[in-house]
Amino acid sequence: MFRYVLLTLLFLMTTITPVCVMAQDVARLLRQCDLHLQANRLTSGSGGTALACYKEVLAVEPNNAKALAGLAEIEARYVKWAKRALDRGQKTKVERYLDSIRLVNADSAALAELEARLYPNRRPQTASPPQDTPSPSREPSSQTATPSQETPSSNEPTPQKEAKIVDVGQIYELINTTECLEWPDEESKQKGGKNGWGSFYPKKDDTGTIVREMKHCHLDDNIYLLQIGQYYVPISSKATTQ
Repeated sequence: MFRYVLLTLLFLMTTITPVCVMAQDVARLLRQCDLHLQANRLTSGSGGTALACYKEVLAVEPNNAKALAGLAEIEARYVKWAKRALDRGQKTKVERYLDSIRLVNADSAALAELEARLYPNRRPQTASPPQDTPSPSREPSSQTATPSQETPSSNEPTPQKEAKIVDVGQIYELINTTECLEWPDEESKQKGGKNGWGSFYPKKDDTGTIVREMKHCHLDDNIYLLQIGQYYVPISSKATTQ
């Protein structure tokens, strides 16, 4: 009897333990995914991305609610940025954001809507009936020439530009005039000054991703908003190298 109970306990331990380990791995992955999401490392960036991280979770748990919600949040951010760029006439940025949306959800309804706004004259392609091969003596009519259309951008996302800090002093001139900068959102504004940095201080030769090019109400220089880790650092473009 004792031997039977012992074997039963061993069986339960061998079946339950892997499930517990898997759950811990998923929880750890989700925490890492959230960090990528907070830092706006969505579909590109060194050290991993939120998209790849959430897909890794879904490979283990296809119906994981947090991972599915994370993908929806990534899509929503790109949709918001694409609409804003479209309103400002920034076509190149819109195309880049649409590429990222395709990576997250190729069947996105918002993607089709934005493409229709970006290319209002593009018609859906339909199958054309077979035509006879033209005779060598017959010259093609200029009226039947197909008008050139703009080639859509590749599905591969455009790598984000990076910049290296060469003059730290210009950072503090900007964070002391926070209200004069055009911030992309409230979160980056809160994390873009020394009051939101905590123990973090940018140093010379630190390299960050350019997430926004802003204007200043008193300066003529273009202002870069660099993302260094989870922090945002405004700096004059003249105080950086790429």
